[in-house]
Amino acid sequence: MRLLKLKSRFITGLSLLSLGLTAYFISNNKESAIYLTYTINKFDTEKGQMHVRINIDNQTTTDFEPSRWSLHWNQIIGIVKPESLPAGIDFTWVNGNSYLKLNFEEDWALKAGEQLHFDLIKDGIMSRLALGPFGAFLVQNEKLFDVKTTVKWQHAEGLEDLNLPTSKTRYDELADIYLISKEKLPQIIPTPKRISKSNNDRPAEKDWQIYISPFFSAYSQDLKQLMTQTAKDIQLVVDIEEANLVINKAADLVNEAYMLNIDKEKIVINTNTYSGMVYAIQSLIQIDVAAQLGSNRLPLIDIKDAPRFAYRGFLLDISRNFYGLNKIKQIVDLMSLYKLNHLNLKLTDDEGWRLEIPGLPELTDVGSRRGYTLNEQDRLLPMYGSGADGGKTGNGFLSRNEFIELLRYARVRNVTVIPQISFPSHARAAVISMEARRQRFLAKGDDAAAEEFALVDLKDKSVYRSAQLYNDNVINICRESAYGFFEKVVEEVVGMYSDANVKLKEFSIGADELPYGVWQASPLCADKISNKLTISELYDKNISRLKEILNRYSIVLSGWEDFLLKHSELSQSETLIKEERYNYEVIPYVWNNIWGGGREDMNYKFANLGFKTVMSNSSAFYFDMADDRDMESHGLNWSGYVDYFDTWAIDPDDIFANATLNEKHKLSKDYIKNKINLDTNKRNNLIGIQSQLFGETVRTEHILNEMLLPNMLVFAERAWASRPNWISLTAEQQKAPMLEQWNIFANTLGQYAIPFLNHQYKNLNIHLPKPGGVISNDTLFVRSQFPGIKICYSIDGSLPTADNKFYDNSVAVGADAKIMLRAFDINNKGGKAIEVLR
Repeated sequence: MRLLKLKSRFITGLSLLSLGLTAYFISNNKESAIYLTYTINKFDTEKGQMHVRINIDNQTTTDFEPSRWSLHWNQIIGIVKPESLPAGIDFTWVNGNSYLKLNFEEDWALKAGEQLHFDLIKDGIMSRLALGPFGAFLVQNEKLFDVKTTVKWQHAEGLEDLNLPTSKTRYDELADIYLISKEKLPQIIPTPKRISKSNNDRPAEKDWQIYISPFFSAYSQDLKQLMTQTAKDIQLVVDIEEANLVINKAADLVNEAYMLNIDKEKIVINTNTYSGMVYAIQSLIQIDVAAQLGSNRLPLIDIKDAPRFAYRGFLLDISRNFYGLNKIKQIVDLMSLYKLNHLNLKLTDDEGWRLEIPGLPELTDVGSRRGYTLNEQDRLLPMYGSGADGGKTGNGFLSRNEFIELLRYARVRNVTVIPQISFPSHARAAVISMEARRQRFLAKGDDAAAEEFALVDLKDKSVYRSAQLYNDNVINICRESAYGFFEKVVEEVVGMYSDANVKLKEFSIGADELPYGVWQASPLCADKISNKLTISELYDKNISRLKEILNRYSIVLSGWEDFLLKHSELSQSETLIKEERYNYEVIPYVWNNIWGGGREDMNYKFANLGFKTVMSNSSAFYFDMADDRDMESHGLNWSGYVDYFDTWAIDPDDIFANATLNEKHKLSKDYIKNKINLDTNKRNNLIGIQSQLFGETVRTEHILNEMLLPNMLVFAERAWASRPNWISLTAEQQKAPMLEQWNIFANTLGQYAIPFLNHQYKNLNIHLPKPGGVISNDTLFVRSQFPGIKICYSIDGSLPTADNKFYDNSVAVGADAKIMLRAFDINNKGGKAIEVLR
């Protein structure tokens, strides 16, 4: 995640809380009947400010006395202007971009059963509920009280300046999406390379008798694991004549390719590799479940399929918010189903360390916990709504055994897990945890142990702010113990892979957003700097040291492209690739390419130089970017608003090839003309593409699910399916065939893919976008993002349920009707509702 649009002006005049080593007591007797109403009275877009009223209703039996209590909360956008507060209330910005605190001094008592309110002004426009406030709690005498928060914004002055989407704007935007016959749709996502389908069908199999080529016999149990998704009995047979599913080895097929044929008698799979067998089975499962949901008949079909990109990745951030092993395994299932083959697992960041490292218990004892703390010796600061005690997703980690189990599980599903351990930037969880370790050993009088894995120079006076506004989240690379720490972590992770019988081939250090100013006033670095080494050269040597450590285990170092760029005051705007290339033996994941920001071609620059490169574009492949400006949309928008079309329509080989996207993002021909293209002779260096889901706003599993699906399916289409023919047409010729194909894909999602997921994962909620609707001449017209999804409506302004009337074509409505629309899946789970304004 990158909060590039946060401005350093928020820092000016704010007093940071000094975290000492003071002991404290947290009462377990928490009361929750305190209510905070956060009313936005005005959005002042000209000044970039909000006028807010805070009302606190104390329904507990506790009196909060003046000068003894404080309000704590997280808010990603919206920093209090201290001068706007009434006398007796003091504002403290604690650290990072989201931990805020108000101290209530004289005359500010809050008695049991009473309320208080006050007004304030905030810098920043909170344009979505996902940005906060959340995770609020009160503290009095180190006793904690949870606070339930309600945000009111609907009647704010200046609301129209936010350009929130309406039912009409949604209706207009969906003009090219309409229902088409299921017979014209593929049943499989991602779309296979070639499908030949007859008009005939035959009964689906009641159970499975499977014959496996002796070449694949070692994978028999793995195959049975995969086939359980069909909920049918499975029997492996040795006589091919008894089989209704035959899996043959085909030596002429490339890696991951397969052929799948369904005829009147048998289903036959041909493939050359285990991965090809996995993907053939996943395609068959989608066809079989579609039959179960329909007439229980299989189409007679012949499929020849192979991926466009060898690397098809998904990054899951479990450092900001954590969901546990079972959820991660479910995501691995989904990745395999949609033919994604690399899970880049973000295990650490500033706000969490999520993997047990034997010998360094503080990493999880401290670094995997968030909540109220005076000194961070027991946990990290509350961030991203984790509240006083961390909540359901602020705390937790994968044990060593759980991680090994995950590796084995992923291997069966042909998913390679890449561990990402942030070093040296985005490392606050490690820094704080190792400082807690240092204090523990110092208290025992063991100075050597205290310094063994310390990560900072305590005398460092360097001044910096990270992209998320931390001033203490970077490891000191001049400290020798930092490399001992890195090697210890690598050694333990290698051991986990070894015990899982999985080869660790790649290790990501993250290394993005290294703030300018680090190490410049560190006494440990002073000698090196005085010997005419620049900070950038020090950093180059750091990367070389890390690479040497990984080389001992034959592991490739990877990270975000930042570590290959010149370290300068330009920070994330830097485009100059540094001279040190590490023999082109490292892999950059190129993320920072905001449309119009001047960095759209960085992927091609790296690939053309000779780096094996993974396109990870924030403007197309970040699931945590909001779809639109709707106040209820999940996610952030520092890289723009990224909707499903943005992901589907981009061409990784030439991101400027789609004239519709160029127009949407206001890219002129002159602007594009000055950008670097991918050298056709270096095409193989662009090894693939990766989607990302960073977790700052993913505070619940419900939100996680909606940000994951159907985003993953749309991305998988672009990662696996062949390059569409329309992309090579002229700008004038592109639009019609592109929109036709987009409509087919949207219909496939609505009529096949989402019902499939509803059937297979009944408790998994999927994002069902708000419908578009207009009323013309007292007639209601509705459009859906995914045709085939049921739209229900109410006429009295109430929240529609699945029992309300189902919209089917135009509907006559009365002049006084107040229409609400809402989409529902086949399990009657509903999306968010929208009012149709006249």
